[in-house]
Amino acid sequence: MRKIIANLTKHSIKILSYLLVATGVMLIGSARAQDQEQGRNFDRFSDRLFFGGSFGLAVGSRVTQVDVAPMMGIWIFPEWSLGLGGRYSYRRERFSINGFTTEPIETHVWGVSGFTQVIPITDFHRTFGIDLHGGIILHGEFESLYLDRNFFDQSSSYGKGWVNMYLVGGGWHQPIGDRAAINFLVLWDLTDNRYSPYNSNPILRFTITF
Repeated sequence: MRKIIANLTKHSIKILSYLLVATGVMLIGSARAQDQEQGRNFDRFSDRLFFGGSFGLAVGSRVTQVDVAPMMGIWIFPEWSLGLGGRYSYRRERFSINGFTTEPIETHVWGVSGFTQVIPITDFHRTFGIDLHGGIILHGEFESLYLDRNFFDQSSSYGKGWVNMYLVGGGWHQPIGDRAAINFLVLWDLTDNRYSPYNSNPILRFTITF
């Protein structure tokens, strides 16, 4: 049964990848035509580069978590980018087993990722004439994390190792200047990995780029 599910997951990922590529090509073509009409161009190579990431902190009686996720990328076209990211997470947690609370257990997660983003609508005000500045963003990502698998699934007999995930989704892209922007993303882990360090699927993500 597990083998069938794995094969279905791989097949779904392949189909989704083709759909994302086809959709991206059509959206980029439309976006480039719109940009040429509006005269928006990259004057220098450095204008194509962007940096940013996210930071998270949660402190509680049972769970303490710190997340740092830097990122950098390049705009291939004004509405299509490619990039690389890194991730470090520290987690300290107490577990409840048979009514008893364990002593705090710590773990560290390290990771790298590659991603692509398409912004088919950069500004609703400019495109549709409504009083709403900002647009839709589509996101696809491959993330590989090095973690203690037994920490996130206590029934597992495996220790530390690499866990791979495919994340796809979208959200809202809100410019806050000529270069900076805030992105609110909802991402689904297509593998639904049982060792995932994320507390939910879909995953909510908030990033800042400049």
